[in-house]
Amino acid sequence: MRHAKAVLLAAAVVAASACGVALASGGPPPTPQPDPAINTVVASGYGRSDVEKPERQTDATVDRAVTAARQGAVPEAVAAARREATVLAAATGLRPGAIVAVRRDMAPLGYWNEEDGMFGPGKWCGRIYSGRRTVRRADGTTRRVSRFRDGCKVPDDVAVRVTVTFAATP
Repeated sequence: MRHAKAVLLAAAVVAASACGVALASGGPPPTPQPDPAINTVVASGYGRSDVEKPERQTDATVDRAVTAARQGAVPEAVAAARREATVLAAATGLRPGAIVAVRRDMAPLGYWNEEDGMFGPGKWCGRIYSGRRTVRRADGTTRRVSRFRDGCKVPDDVAVRVTVTFAATP
């Protein structure tokens, strides 16, 4: 009887741990996308743009600068998707035509994307940690000294990934 209780307890601990890991990782994997329509070519593209640091840094000014940089990266991402679609279509004997659909690839629900805010969505300013280790004693042991400052973290650049569906002709 004791052995059975111990086994049940161990099984409950393993199940709770697995559930905790699944929840901490953001949940189940994303569902697969349906197959594209006939006579289409689907390609992904990536674009990057530098963020101009605003002179006066607040959540609103940094967010405007990041949004402007993101808008500047979209044409580069679509052009990269068109180049990939041309290669894919040529390999299958097709030619890409007009754009049928465009989707900006984003992190799945439950995942945090640093490009939407360093301190949370739309939050670019907050307490910035800059800790360091210092030797305090003659025996060589160290003590962590925490230092914080209030400020804004402006990203150097932003990236945009898009998935574009092109009509294709033989």
